[in-house]
Amino acid sequence: MISQGSCYVVGTNADEALADVDVVKTYKKQNSSIENMGFRFIKDPIFFVSSLFVKKPSRIEALLFVMTLSLLVYSIAQRKLRQMLEANDETIPNQINQPTKTPTLRWVFQLLEGIDIIRITIDGRVKKIISGLNAVSKKILSFFGETVCSIYELST
Repeated sequence: MISQGSCYVVGTNADEALADVDVVKTYKKQNSSIENMGFRFIKDPIFFVSSLFVKKPSRIEALLFVMTLSLLVYSIAQRKLRQMLEANDETIPNQINQPTKTPTLRWVFQLLEGIDIIRITIDGRVKKIISGLNAVSKKILSFFGETVCSIYELST
């Protein structure tokens, strides 16, 4: 019997059947930019992925699907923001307050923390108040298009 000290969840689209060990070896040989560009955020404690525990294969598959979809949306949003910054010759401040055209979306999320949309009903009328917006957050949100601007009541 083989004692297993850890568990890997690695998906593959290979046509041929691969042994578990071969899948892990192939994964580890890949260009580290894959890890650096996307999957690293999954391991970050802020996302609480390590606290998930599932036993059933169907739930593991569902979790992999959700995580893959999340990574796709994350990558698309980061790419769109970077393209818009480049196209408009704009920058936003990075973690050390230096201008950058290539921010990570994780950093952008941190810049957008503290924005609240508050709905108050007074005499049957709903009033929407948006708090926490500043010049940087308005600039970032404006690059995501008219729909986002209308949600945050920004002029396009």
